[in-house]
Amino acid sequence: MHLFYRSLSRILAFLLALTATGMAAAIDRDAYSHNSDSGYRNPQWMSVLPDGRLLSELNIPGTHDTMARYGGDIAQTQSMDLMMQLNSGVRALDIRCRHYYDKFTIHHGLIYQNANFDDVLTTARQFLQANPRETLLMRVKEEYNPEGNTRSFADTFADYAARYPGLFWTYSGPTPTLGEARGKIVVLQNFSAPQSWGLNYNNLIAQDDYSMGTNWDLYSKWTKVKNHLAAAVAGSNTSFYINYLSASGGSFPYFVASGQSSPGNGAPLLSTGLTTPGFKSYYPDFPRVSCFIGICTIAFEGTNMLTSERLAAGSYRRTGIIMADFPGRLLLQNIINLNPR
Repeated sequence: MHLFYRSLSRILAFLLALTATGMAAAIDRDAYSHNSDSGYRNPQWMSVLPDGRLLSELNIPGTHDTMARYGGDIAQTQSMDLMMQLNSGVRALDIRCRHYYDKFTIHHGLIYQNANFDDVLTTARQFLQANPRETLLMRVKEEYNPEGNTRSFADTFADYAARYPGLFWTYSGPTPTLGEARGKIVVLQNFSAPQSWGLNYNNLIAQDDYSMGTNWDLYSKWTKVKNHLAAAVAGSNTSFYINYLSASGGSFPYFVASGQSSPGNGAPLLSTGLTTPGFKSYYPDFPRVSCFIGICTIAFEGTNMLTSERLAAGSYRRTGIIMADFPGRLLLQNIINLNPR
């Protein structure tokens, strides 16, 4: 009889570990969104902030690989188009440019994203004209193999800048104020050039541990995100902190952001394969779900969810720039709400 109950307990524990269809009530699921519309609008949140505030003091939502909406689950990092991102409150962009026949095409690795740099700049200009008290921070980085060029990457960027006069912030010091940058793009320059086009990206204090071997590396990634949030709180207000919630490799980008078994909103959390009480000390920030007769499944949880929860709880008063894949309404809102007016 004791053998029967012992075997039954093991079977139940195994079944609970296969999937984690329950959710932890304390986690805001809307911090992640795979929809083309975030369901959130905040196109003028910077307009109420004082002109004298340094950009480095702001808490800014951003998107990693901003234009990567194509290529399937292994390559896609965003579902919203650029204008939707901007209207949803995103102000930091990560633009990857392939230098192709003296133009910039937008890529994620080898995958062309059905857009060119003109599309990015035209959309940014349109948004800033409609919302002149906002500013955009734009990381510009060379991506994939150059082909067919007669000039350098820097020369091609200079050509774009000349064709969009007044769109880019003109360098006036290491840490611009919001008032100086309103209505303009501040380039986070991640390419070599004989002149400065903005802020040197390499001078930002960054957490961008983007490579995960398996899903079980997610907790290590979250720990790095959490440590960098704490570093931003403790750091100088003149230093720019940038914290990437994103990773991929042995895991899909949507999984890192959501912890889910599939990309759609509301999909079940994936199980780590561990249960409590036997493994209660493992992954302490991950939720315990699907509890039955004292046994709970330890589920994965995404970096969007974990970050949003802690910001809502007041754990951090400063984030710096947060770069996310598939940001949802609550993550965007919780970052923006940290900015004192």
